[in-house]
Amino acid sequence: MSTKGIRDFRPKIHFTPPNMWMNDPNGMVYVDGNYHLFYQKYPYSTGHGPMHWGHAVTKDLLHWEHKPIALYPDELGMVFSGSCAYDRENTSGFGTAEHAPIVAIYTSHNGDTGLEQQSIAYSIDGGNHFEKSYLNPVIKNPGLSDFRDPKVFWNARHGCWSLVLAAYDRVQFYSSEDMKQWTKTGEFGLKENHASGVFECPDLFPVAVDGKVLWVLLVSMTTTVEDGRSRTQYFVGEFDGDTFTCTYPAGEPLWLDFGFDNYAGVTFQNLEEPLLIGWAQNWEYSDRVPTDDFCSQMTLARKLSLRKIGDNYRLCGKPEGIRQFQRQAYPIENSGRIRSETFGIKIHGKGDAKLNLSNSRGQKLLIEIQDDSVIVDRGMAGAKEFDETFMTEQYSRASVHRFITGEYDIEFIFDVSLLELFADGGLEMCTMELYPDSPYDRVSWEGDLQVEYYQILG
Repeated sequence: MSTKGIRDFRPKIHFTPPNMWMNDPNGMVYVDGNYHLFYQKYPYSTGHGPMHWGHAVTKDLLHWEHKPIALYPDELGMVFSGSCAYDRENTSGFGTAEHAPIVAIYTSHNGDTGLEQQSIAYSIDGGNHFEKSYLNPVIKNPGLSDFRDPKVFWNARHGCWSLVLAAYDRVQFYSSEDMKQWTKTGEFGLKENHASGVFECPDLFPVAVDGKVLWVLLVSMTTTVEDGRSRTQYFVGEFDGDTFTCTYPAGEPLWLDFGFDNYAGVTFQNLEEPLLIGWAQNWEYSDRVPTDDFCSQMTLARKLSLRKIGDNYRLCGKPEGIRQFQRQAYPIENSGRIRSETFGIKIHGKGDAKLNLSNSRGQKLLIEIQDDSVIVDRGMAGAKEFDETFMTEQYSRASVHRFITGEYDIEFIFDVSLLELFADGGLEMCTMELYPDSPYDRVSWEGDLQVEYYQILG
């Protein structure tokens, strides 16, 4: 259950549920100018419970219209995470010539037995109402304790639908002509170099770069054995229409975000370029944050791309949707005043430096930049009494090695209680929630920095 905070910590430009519990983004799809966001929802408490699918739509990725619950639990169980596909050619047969269906494929989770199977539902009115298929489950459990979170996508190589789903310590791939009958085509993850833990919420999408197309596989992990954190790993490689191969290996796992509070992120279906939204929260303390009548928020939408670093390709992200609502950035002096709870800061510099956001209560958020690393420290950033693990040594100071060295450009967006940071063109990304007792009203720094400030109108 979320706790009551000293003030209203609801972000102004990040998506939050109207009330009660929310976790993973689900079924994100773009149809007729509308971005649809479905999400894991428990409508009767601010703590986790039997999962439903909440629903919201937006045209600008910043202002959302809340819709009624889209999917409810049934005799097969709770409605766990999954995805949606806009079936433009009506390959499923669920639609008509005039009304192409949106088809949802999701995990049915039996709360008594733990059995997880894949089911489908469809909508012919633009996602407002769904009907579940009498064929459910369409992919039965093969005998695994963790078998969930299907992400569906169009397979242009074979002219069919494909999906990737999490199967304990690996992902599996399936194909179908109609999204009703599915055949397993491959798997990935058992032998490849990755962090140890249970896989969740996979995504696979193409990215055009340097005159070719590479594929990126995302895999979220509730708890990595190495450091006990909830994180999202990614791999870069090839998809032959049946399975994925990592062709740009790294000596250690690659993480989508080096902060503590970005999990289960997936991309919108039916867009040419990958656009991702993640759950801006951490399972370790998610149900005890001081937000009172609601629990959790999503990240801003991030447009993803690939950038070649040496002989390898690495994922980059940049925030989408805020530019049309941000005021002109202007230089700010050291120890300058901040007059908004929702703002952005741009930093250009070289050499070691430190930048602080602080408030009148002596609380501060520290961003430390070195030639080879970026560090975000929330150890003194605000309230922490609501949970014994929040802002402990394990969850206070997040750091990452920079993929490039030398001069740097960093942009971060702070929204009441949530920080999103993008360094070196988005090669390093960080999401951190923090709860200052009063709004930050000053920015100061040490080092050779040029700093600009801008407001964002929510």
